[in-house]
Amino acid sequence: MSDGLELSAAARDVRLEGEGVIDVVAEASLRAVVGSARVLEHIVTDPAIPAEAAAGVTGRPVAAGFRAAVAAVLGDHEDDRSPLRLLLDDLPVASLIAGYADLYTRTDAAGGRPQPVGRVKADICAGWASDATMMRAIRRDGRIPVPLGPPASTREAGDDPRAWHRLDPVPAGAMRRRRRLDVGLDDGNDRVAVDAMFRDTHVDPGGDATVLHEWSVTAAVDSSTWTVTECRATPHVLPWTECPSAAASTARLVGRPVGALRRVVGEELRGTSVCTHLNDLLRALSDVPHLAALLR
Repeated sequence: MSDGLELSAAARDVRLEGEGVIDVVAEASLRAVVGSARVLEHIVTDPAIPAEAAAGVTGRPVAAGFRAAVAAVLGDHEDDRSPLRLLLDDLPVASLIAGYADLYTRTDAAGGRPQPVGRVKADICAGWASDATMMRAIRRDGRIPVPLGPPASTREAGDDPRAWHRLDPVPAGAMRRRRRLDVGLDDGNDRVAVDAMFRDTHVDPGGDATVLHEWSVTAAVDSSTWTVTECRATPHVLPWTECPSAAASTARLVGRPVGALRRVVGEELRGTSVCTHLNDLLRALSDVPHLAALLR
């Protein structure tokens, strides 16, 4: 990241029909360059966003406030639930996760020694709580400890064309976030079943991939009221001892309107009882009514 960050992203909505036939409903891709201070320097999308919209987000930090800037400049140019809008919404998280690649690279260059850290913000999530493992290590050593996850499965989920679009190999020193949101109709179409997951992986200079973050979520939504009736998160791979405790935060979404979860999660799921990465997966559940409509 010290020499700039290149982001490549793709998304699609797919309807699985009889005997495994795939109907691609919508798809999108983007490439972006993020420079110093996480400022967006260049962006190209397919389908293309209006030139004035691209100019409106270029030059802005891909951080807090970026999503609001996207909404302001796009307005009605793009459907809120489109794959392209989802990719734009994910840019702040993608650029943040890429910081781990920089951490790993700097650690390798230093002969296995983590690099010194300046002032960090505590209490933003369970893993970054003031009294948590990582923050205690930073206070003790003045360095960010480097999380070393388990090897990624030899059979990556990306080789199932029904679930994933084509995924290019991840180059050494890079990271990938993959995310899936599946919905299905149950109980005579009165209930929408939800299965979602995401995984962050890093590829080291030798080409070996390890997992940094992985959560899965199952949920149920009443399709007559579009409220969440069940929501459970399962931690699979997380960097710090305290991170899995954030699974309990999903109970707060039961009874809430599923279409409002982007706002609800952003406003209410804060502090040391949550995981910011799990929150991003929960925000995506706002798209459940849109995806369920495609099934009908």
